Amino acid sequence: MDASYYSIIERGEDGHFWGWVPDLPGISADGETEKEVADRLLRSVRECLRNLIVTGEPVPRPRAPEELPARDGARELRRLLLIIS
Repeated sequence: MDASYYSIIERGEDGHFWGWVPDLPGISADGETEKEVADRLLRSVRECLRNLIVTGEPVPRPRAPEELPARDGARELRRLLLIIS
């Protein structure tokens, strides 16, 4: 299965990173670097999608970029496209 989901990665005031995938509830990760968060998110998304397919549950439709959460005030948000294959 090939799919693409956007993740949102936020950098906190303390420099720590936190990310989530809006289209897949429960998928989140944190870490010291943006790359660490992106790698953890990618692994979690792959596992989530595999579990959905194995159990016969529907796979959520990815949102279009303009439907994703936008920057809110001082928070630094970055969108990262996760390509799952």
